[in-house]
Amino acid sequence: MSLRYAVLTLLDIEPGSGYDLKRRFERSVSHFWSASHQQMYRELHRLHDEGLLDCAEQPQEGKPDKKVYSLTDSGREALREWVQRPAPAQKIREPFLIQLFAGHHLSRDQARDAVQRQLDEHRALLDSYLEQNERVLNSDSELQERYWLAHQTLLLGIEAERTWIAWAERMLRELERG
Repeated sequence: MSLRYAVLTLLDIEPGSGYDLKRRFERSVSHFWSASHQQMYRELHRLHDEGLLDCAEQPQEGKPDKKVYSLTDSGREALREWVQRPAPAQKIREPFLIQLFAGHHLSRDQARDAVQRQLDEHRALLDSYLEQNERVLNSDSELQERYWLAHQTLLLGIEAERTWIAWAERMLRELERG
């Protein structure tokens, strides 16, 4: 999947500026897709140039005009066509696992520290996802029904983080035993 369909999907839910889109991205699909601020803006411009997005400028007091993007009919059709195509399963691409695979170059203390850092990061991610889940569960029931499938991706993210945490805790116990 490319960033273009993540952008189209988020703008299909609600029009917004690049800043709005980045915030929405962080609160929704960031548990399974990542993009920098610059990548997001490049993709917005590309989609606009291709006629898949409209851009309206909203004046702001004391600031440059705000560009608000929305899907065109062509953008909605491109999203509809893409979402109906089968998506291949993706393999994990995790830099830490490559480092661990070469872990024979680490002392036991270095390995323990590396695993502990990962554990801390995954615990923080889990906390963030659980907060997002609470917001979903406390939202309007009509929205919950409309975005039920989208919510399932968050639930998978929660389960993935719980799996990472259990794995890292096991690793730390093994490393402590020597």
